[in-house]
Parts: sequence; structure tokens; C-alpha cells
Amino acid sequence: MRKGLLAVTAVVLVGGGYLAAQAYSSERFDDELTRGLNNLEENEDLTVERQDIKKGWFTSSGEIILTAKRDERFSVSFPYTANHGLTSTRLSGEMEVVADDQALFADKLEVAPPRWHAEIETLSGDFTGRLDVSAMDIQDADNRLTSEGGFFTIKGQPDDARLDGEIAPWEFRNEEGSLEVGRLTLTSRYQQDEAGQQRDQQASISLDSLVVARDYNPTVELADMGYEGNLSLGADELQLGGTLKLGEARVDDEPLLSGELAFSLSQINADAVRTLETAIDEATSGGTPIEELNDEELAALIERLEPQVLALFADSPKLTLEHLAVKSDLLSMDTDLSGELTFDGDGVENLSLDDLDKPKQRLRWMRRLDGEFDWQGVPPMALMQLGLPMTTERLEILIENGRPSVNGQPLPPLL
Repeated sequence: MRKGLLAVTAVVLVGGGYLAAQAYSSERFDDELTRGLNNLEENEDLTVERQDIKKGWFTSSGEIILTAKRDERFSVSFPYTANHGLTSTRLSGEMEVVADDQALFADKLEVAPPRWHAEIETLSGDFTGRLDVSAMDIQDADNRLTSEGGFFTIKGQPDDARLDGEIAPWEFRNEEGSLEVGRLTLTSRYQQDEAGQQRDQQASISLDSLVVARDYNPTVELADMGYEGNLSLGADELQLGGTLKLGEARVDDEPLLSGELAFSLSQINADAVRTLETAIDEATSGGTPIEELNDEELAALIERLEPQVLALFADSPKLTLEHLAVKSDLLSMDTDLSGELTFDGDGVENLSLDDLDKPKQRLRWMRRLDGEFDWQGVPPMALMQLGLPMTTERLEILIENGRPSVNGQPLPPLL
């Protein structure tokens, strides 16, 4: 009798614990999903909605709709089904794009909609996900679009997420010519502290090739293109930078040029950035998005936010051109420009954003610029425009109080 009672008690305890764990897993999933969607709406130019929500201990379902604030006619929806386990929740569904009340995959394209799946750990909140885009071959009487599909993956936590993706080559053809786009790959990582006050973001994107061919026109081909960028909003300053690369440009299969640009911007007051972000959110909350303001409304907003905008310059921002390199055998060019430009932020509160179209007001800003640049391998055309000997191989460019000079010779004002 006692053994039977103990067995029943054990079953009840185990069963109750299991159901409690399932209930906790379901609630934790809903909490983490709500938190993630709230972060998305705060950090992106999107409106986020959840519809047709059905909650359960073992399964849940619903639909997430992302709508662009700039154009509410465009939205992306993610119907989902969630299966809750003791340690994680697994989700799956499709993606649909809606424009002007028409579903792209269901109404316009005869292709399977993208499929996605994800998993969220119950205790840690770690997540992984993947979206797969099917190959397609769409054509009508005059046009044809072919694509080999692609995929995107995401993993991490709400405050530390990494996105990777790849779009396979695709091609568009019509009677006038063709556009061929090679493989595109991208990587992005976003991190922020719990309060969202400090954040870092790194991103890179590369494209194998781009070929444009039109009847009776030269064929243009760009190869090995890429961009790497970073943004860091820390306790004291905002820093950002990037590198843009072009491996080679060709015209009718003849090499034209290659090049690379690397730059950074630093010493932007971090507190001023956060204050300006908050002020913009407050000024536009419940009203027209800043991108849709007319000229008068935008001018009034800028006037209202002028103190916050000017505060961005308080720490004397610095633009660094690490290098701008262009090489072309066809044009007999191998040039490299580097240097830095600083804006003097001392007493910046005495400046104004009004009347910047007037020379006197612009001069007040320009006189705060100081910089130095080194230009090697100067193209002949630039030497001709500057009135310098064609044998000149290097230029030392100085900017002092907004006044530029080249190799010690003054130049006309910058503006």
C-alpha cells in the first residue's frame, strides 16, 4: 500500500514538474519573443505587430508583421508555429512580402515562399535561425529573371546577434540587354549593453561580379567588390569607419581601373548622440516620420534640435582618410591620397545652423577646419587644373583655419 502511494506520489511530482517546466518554457519563449520584437522596433525604422496569437504549453502559433514606417504599403509577414520543449522552443514557418495589398509569392510569383526555422534556448535565451530562399525562373513575353536562391542565418542573444547570408548568382534579361549579378555574401554583428546606451556594430558585404550588357553599348564588368564597416557608440565617443574596395573594372573585356577607399570618423561626443536620438524620437513620436517631413517642417525640427546637433561637434570630430588608392594601366594612373581633417569644437555652441547657404555663415564654420593630406602619384589632369608642373609627383595639402594650400602655395577658399 505504501509502495503504491509512493509510486503515485512520484508520478504526480514528476508529471507536475514536467508540466510546470513546459509552462515555464512557453512563457519564457513568449517573453523573449516580445523583448526581441520590442528591441527591433526601437532600433529599426519598422512597425512590429503580432497577430492571430495562440498560446499553449506545448505549441503556440501566430504571425509577426514588419511594416516599413517610410512606406506602409510594404510589409513582411512571418506566420509561425512554435513547439515548446523542456530546454528549448523550436519555430518554423514561411515568409511573405506584401506590397500594395498584393502578396509577392502568393499572388505575383509562381515560386515557393522562403522557409525559415529557429530555436530558442529556454534558460539562456540563446537563439539560432535560418531563412532559405528558393531558386526561381520567372519569365514573360519580354523579360526573364533567374536566380539560384540563397540563405540567411542568425544566432546569438537579443543584445549580441550575428547575421550571415549568401545570395547565389542571378540574372535578368530583356530585349535591350542583360544584368548579371554574381554571388553576394554578407556578415553583420550587433552588440549593445543592457540599457542600450552603448553599442557596437560590424558589417561586411562582398560581391563577386556585376556585368551590365546593353545593345550597341560597351559591356561594363565590375569584379571583386566589397565593403567592411564598423560603428561604435561608447561611453565617451562615437566612432565609425569603413573600407570600400573594387578589385577591377572592365569595359568590353579591357581592364580599366581598380581602387580602394578606407576612412574613419572619430571624436563625436557620445552623450550628444544619445541626447539627439532621444530628442528626435520625442519630436517625431506619434507624428510624421522624419523622412516624410516637408521642407518647412524639417527646418522647424532642425531649429528646435539645434543645441543637440551642435553638441555633436564639442569634442572636435576628426575625419581620417587612411587612403584613397586608384590604379589604372589604361589611364597611366597609380595614385594614393591620405590624411586627416579636424573640426575645432571649442565654443561650438556659438555657431548656428541657420543661413548656411550664405557665404558669411559658411565662413564661420569653414574657419574651424584644420587638416593635412599627402597625395602621391598625382594624375596629370589634376596637375593641369592646379597649374603645377607635369613633373610634380607629390602634393602636400594643408588646411589651416579653412584656408587650403598645396606645396606651400595658397588656393582659393574651400567654399
